[in-house]
Amino acid sequence: SAETIPTAGTVPTAADQAEAREVYQSSCITCHGPNGAGDGLGASGLPTKPPNFTDAAWQKGIGDDEIARAIVGGGAMVRKSPLMPANPGLASKPGVVAALREMIRGFAKPKS
Repeated sequence: SAETIPTAGTVPTAADQAEAREVYQSSCITCHGPNGAGDGLGASGLPTKPPNFTDAAWQKGIGDDEIARAIVGGGAMVRKSPLMPANPGLASKPGVVAALREMIRGFAKPKS
């Protein structure tokens, strides 16, 4: 179930990372934006804006497990916006979920 997504200690493979990029591009970017700032085109019509993944305070305030649960179970799973859709197909793909979580964490790191 989405409550117990075993991503802790999961190291995503290159294939997992490629699939995660595809998922982000096809599903997440609409609201979360190309750089994770919560400024995607779909975000403007939402009553609650998506989180800004580049914000260090947001990053510090959320655990890896909660990110994984939100990815698979949608916003309602983690007491956030029910408008964020679930991705139940990822429940059996912990490597892809872990790669998406790494992408989300990566948005907060300074670009070199």
